[in-house]
Amino acid sequence: MIRNIAHLNIIGFRAAVAGLNDSSLKGRPYVIAGKVGGQAIAWDVSPAALREGIKPGTALAAAQRFVKGLTIVQPDPGVCFKVNDLIENIISRYAPVWQNDGAGNIYLDLTGTRRLFGPASDCVCHIQNEILDNLKIEAAAATAANKLVCKVASRTIRPEGLMEVRPGEEAAFLSHQDITLLPGLGVSLIKTIRVTGFREAGELAALCDSEALALFGKKGILLRDSARGIDESPVVAGKSRIIQSRADFSEDVIDETVIRGAIASLGEHTGLEMRKDKLGASQIKVSVFYADGMEEQISEKKKHLLILDKDIITAAVNLYLKTVTRRIRIRSICLSLENFSPLGFEPDLFEPETEIKSRRLQEAVDVIQCRFGAGKVKRGIVLAAGGSAKQLIAYG
Repeated sequence: MIRNIAHLNIIGFRAAVAGLNDSSLKGRPYVIAGKVGGQAIAWDVSPAALREGIKPGTALAAAQRFVKGLTIVQPDPGVCFKVNDLIENIISRYAPVWQNDGAGNIYLDLTGTRRLFGPASDCVCHIQNEILDNLKIEAAAATAANKLVCKVASRTIRPEGLMEVRPGEEAAFLSHQDITLLPGLGVSLIKTIRVTGFREAGELAALCDSEALALFGKKGILLRDSARGIDESPVVAGKSRIIQSRADFSEDVIDETVIRGAIASLGEHTGLEMRKDKLGASQIKVSVFYADGMEEQISEKKKHLLILDKDIITAAVNLYLKTVTRRIRIRSICLSLENFSPLGFEPDLFEPETEIKSRRLQEAVDVIQCRFGAGKVKRGIVLAAGGSAKQLIAYG
């Protein structure tokens, strides 16, 4: 059965939400940033700022030189959640299954809805119009037979518009698209691709198995298949919740003690927020933002739930070591926990005594943190790192 998948792509989601929350920003160039001065960067930008040449990742100092009197807006996660809820209320009337990352990227599985709402492209057009009418937010959208192709398609037309890639036309559509439009490519992999001289996805798609493996190692076959438009990943049912915390360093750093201390602090914070709702996470993601504006990220699915701080921190540090491939100073680090399951804390009959002690210790620490405030109990590595990292965002 051919799937009907759609992707809604709201460019500069946090900037769009800020514009809704403050009518004085309408039509003006502004950026979303966690701090000002020093090495601060723009996280999101308004359409007017984008037209002035300011992009996400631009240093604020440079952005303020480009645009005199540029407005700097602090992010408001609470308002973003409310707007996400309103968007999902609209989507829920059309799509039985959707996946929302909370940052303006939403996949919809419209398979089997044709008799109710017509072709997938018509259905998505209705959704776009309702979002625009009710929230004054414009979204680019695309439909295709899988998530990968419709995301590339929405990227080619953003910030607004609608595109349909018909079944069987995936490879033809991708063949002349820039390779960097393929989702999931990290900085190091893009550099490797550039060394080969490839620029278009069709050049990757033409590789045989042995050529793909020789050029790109174990990721070669997956990369080649992506360039051919092959993707069987499902749209995850229901709302995709994320518990996330970000540390922005007061000065760009390369000191491992400071970085590991920041990761430990983020692990403690996200772990506490997760356990307050009696949840455990099976997926963890670490994003690293460099001083030159580049970003690298990696996520990992775990066979067992991450529950205790010590396990979250260990997994986060291991991911950080896999992620960092550049000897460039780091500006900020973000830690995300996803794919939650309810906790019963029912110990297995063969649970080691050390694990029982660790769990009870964690419960005692959580009681203190909840009563007296997060951060009242800290690991030694967090204290050793000092106050170099300021926690900016934490939401779920």
